[in-house]
Order: sequence, then structure tokens, then C-alpha cells
Amino acid sequence: MLSWKALKNYLPLILIILLASILRLFMLGDVPISMSDDEIRAVYSSYSIAHTGRDAFGNFLPVVIKLDGSNTFGQVPIYLSSLFFLFLDLNPFTARLPYALAGILSIVFFYFIVKKIFNDGIAIASSFVFAVSVWHIQLSRFAIETDTTLLLYLIGIHIFLYAQNKTIPILVSMFSFFLAFYSYSAMKVTFLPLLLILTWYKYKELSKKHLLIILSTIILAFGSFGLLSITQNASSYSGAGGNFFFFQDKEKTALVVELERRGSQEPEFVKSFYHNKFTYWIRMFSSNYLAAFSPGYLFLNQEGSGIYSIWERGVLYLFELPLLIIGFIYLFLKKRKEFFFVLFLLLIAPLPSALGVGAPTWTSRSAFMIFGLYIFIGAGIYSMLTLFKKQQYRYFIFLAFVFLYLYSVSGYLFQYYYDWSSTNAKYFSKSTQDLVYFINKSKRKDIVVSGATVNTFFHYAFYNKIDPAITHKIINNSQIKYENVVFIQICFIDTDEDPYKSISQNQIYIAISSCKYKAKPKTQIRVHNGEEIIWNIFEK
Repeated sequence: MLSWKALKNYLPLILIILLASILRLFMLGDVPISMSDDEIRAVYSSYSIAHTGRDAFGNFLPVVIKLDGSNTFGQVPIYLSSLFFLFLDLNPFTARLPYALAGILSIVFFYFIVKKIFNDGIAIASSFVFAVSVWHIQLSRFAIETDTTLLLYLIGIHIFLYAQNKTIPILVSMFSFFLAFYSYSAMKVTFLPLLLILTWYKYKELSKKHLLIILSTIILAFGSFGLLSITQNASSYSGAGGNFFFFQDKEKTALVVELERRGSQEPEFVKSFYHNKFTYWIRMFSSNYLAAFSPGYLFLNQEGSGIYSIWERGVLYLFELPLLIIGFIYLFLKKRKEFFFVLFLLLIAPLPSALGVGAPTWTSRSAFMIFGLYIFIGAGIYSMLTLFKKQQYRYFIFLAFVFLYLYSVSGYLFQYYYDWSSTNAKYFSKSTQDLVYFINKSKRKDIVVSGATVNTFFHYAFYNKIDPAITHKIINNSQIKYENVVFIQICFIDTDEDPYKSISQNQIYIAISSCKYKAKPKTQIRVHNGEEIIWNIFEK
């Protein structure tokens, strides 16, 4: 048992974890307002594995998980969260709970990492910044692979730093890194440079045996991934063609280069030299990489993706900018090697956004930036609190920080709980949830849903807790029929016809808005703010 003295020493950390838990668990099933498409696919597959040993499409314990026909989902988060469904019911709260807990645990391991590298004061300050972070709260309040990946990387770093010269901890840390490698496609690119930086930092304490273990882990990770890419198309991303995640889309690249050359009046040899795939990739990499460090993204507006962002608010609080600079200078002057260790880890963090195909999502892909940024901000707070010897000055600075964080965090939370549910509802598939609720109220009639994807049915299966064994039998059909409801992808009734002429009194026809009819629907399902029509409902 912990002594009172030990408990007292850890009291600040306990309070921080309590605060972090409240911020991540309060109304977790209600905000975000509904389950996003990515959440539904991953969570229902976890639920299916827990009860049948098969993913949502009926594949038995798959090594590679594809839930939308092309993109590869992280295997480890899906399998880990499936353990929760052995004991818990299926609902939005329990669906997000494993990921929220991963976020909370990340703060614990982060604290001990920072304490090992620097001291307890910086560790407490940095962990508090982590706990109230806009960036991390948003990520850890919905089911996303980033949460698990970040936790596993932090566990690996923690064990590696505390391993000293012991072999077993090194093996355990490498296993954690290996699991992180298979947790999120985007963050695979972080794996190798992270291990190289850790090896550099602890090189004097590592034996040849330890170096061999690290090298073997790297070979095993990339070797197994290469094999799975060849045999099961594990590297596919963004489209049925299966583009490899860490390269720009080949078709888009070729088109852009061709348009640049057509629009240029330069000689042909100059066009080829300055307008080619390599120069395009370098330009895209630089733009995406540097954008992760832009003050606009960090402190003002976040990214354009509505699923991650609260617009007109940065992922860091604006007043943390000077603290970040102060902490950067403070650590450079006080702990040079440790400073560069943190800096190098920060510099590799945006690589997934810089190298990834498609639109960059810095909030999720580059979430490892949290590690370095919050250490520098925490060091800035610590340096300010220890700047003066007189206790009254320290109290004044402490109260100033309390006021700034209380004002900023409460402002963010009010915006998150009151406004974000409305403004960002469409990014969390609220209209699909409304569709499911409408169908459930109308089960006395036969219902046809036109323009429904496989994912539409996954929403229906999730909210109705349909037995996955039943789902496996019908999910791969061109028309998915469950009880009195049929889901089809095409417009079931030709667009030049009147739907009311084709349905009886005992039928309801629901068509996605792209199925155009002159007849006026009886009712409609719109996005949460009422502006955009998603579903038209025809019922006599």
C-alpha cells in the first residue's frame, strides 16, 4: 500500500487524472451528437468480433481489416475494444469508452515520461496542459484509431526510458511499439524515426543485444506489413485501386503536372526539369508538413475537417503561444540533450500528414505532436512559476495561470457542448441516425431505402443492436433486407416517376436527395441545422 507521503506526492497527478476523466467521460454518449461513419464501421466490427469472432463482413479473425472496401483500418484498436463488448452493451457511450480510457491513460504515461526526462514540476505542468487540451479532448471523445496508437507509443517510450540495461523491459517496449505500428495506417510512418531517436537518446545504456532487439522489431514490423500488403493488400488506402498510404495519389499527381506544363510557356526541357512528379511531391510534402506548425492551425482555426475541428478555435489556447516559446528557450538552456530529444520527436510528428494521401488531417494523423508541444508549454509554465524566489510572486503567477486556463477551458467547453453538436452534426452522420429512428417508429410498414450504402445499414445494425451473425448473412447482398426494411444503393423508383403511384398504403419509400422526384415528399430528414435535405420520405 502507498504511504501517506507517497500518496501526497502523487496527489497533483491524481487530481489531474480526475479532471481529465471528467472532461473525457461526461456525456460521452451524447456529445458528439451521433456516431460518425468511421466510428460505426470500427465499433460494430469490434462488437461482431466479440460475439462471433468475425468482423462486420463475416471474415473470421481477420489480420487485415477493411471496412469500406478499400481503406485499411487499424487492427489493434478494433480487437482491443472488442474485449469491452464481452461485458458491456452496445451503445454510443460504451462504443467510445475504450478510446476515452486510452486518452486518460495516455496522460498517466506521459507524466512519468516527462518526470524521467526532466523533473516532477515540469511533468505536473505538462500533464495538466495535456488534460485540458482542446486537441486531445476532441480526439479522445470519439472512437478513432489515434487514441490507441498514441497510448501505445507512450507506453513504449515510458518502458524504454525506464528499462535501464534490462532486456525484458526492452522487449516489452518493442512489443508496444509493434502494436502501435498496427494501430493506425497514418502513424506507421512515425514508427521508424521514433525508434531511431530513442536509440540515439539511450545509446550509451544499450547493449548489442538491445540494439539487435530494436533492429529485429523494425524488420518484423515492416517485413510483416510488406507480406500482408502483397497477400492481402494491407497498404491500400483511398479508393478501390488501393493507393499506398504514404504517397500522393498517382492520378492526381499526373493530372496536376500535366496542367502545370500546359500552362507554362517555358521551353520543354525546362518544363520537364521544374514541373514533374518529384517537384510536385516535394511541394505537397513541404506545404502539409509546415502547415502543422502554422500559428493559424495551432492557435486560431484548427483544420477544415468538421469532424475534428471547432472552427475559430485553435488546437492550443492562444495564451499558450508565449508559454511555448518560453518553455522552448528554457529547456534549450537547462537540459540540452533532453531538449533535442523532445524537439526531434516533435519534428517527426507531422510526417503522417505530410506524406499521407488525400486531404491532410493534422488533428488525427499528427497527434503525436501533442507529446512535444505540451512538454514545451509545461516547461514554460514551470519556468514562470520558479522565476521568482518570493512566494507572493509565485502565488500571483499561479493565480494568473488558474484564471487563464479557467477562462479558456470553460469557453471551449461551452462551445463544444452547446454549439458544436449543431454546427458539426452532419460530420457525425446525424441524418443517418435520424433515418434509423424514423424507420424504428414505422416498423408496422414495409420500407425501402434508396441511396443507402453498406454503412447506412451498419448504422441501423448498431442502433438496433442487431445480432452480427445475422448481419454476416445479408451484408454482402446487393439489396440488404432485414425484417421489413430493404436497403439498396440505387434509386429504387425511376426519377421520372411519381413515387406515390408505386407504393401502397402499407409501404414507405425513403430516397436520398440525389434521387430527384417532382412529387412532394410527405416529410424530409435534413442535416441538424435544417439547411440541407438528406432524405425524402414518401408515404401515403
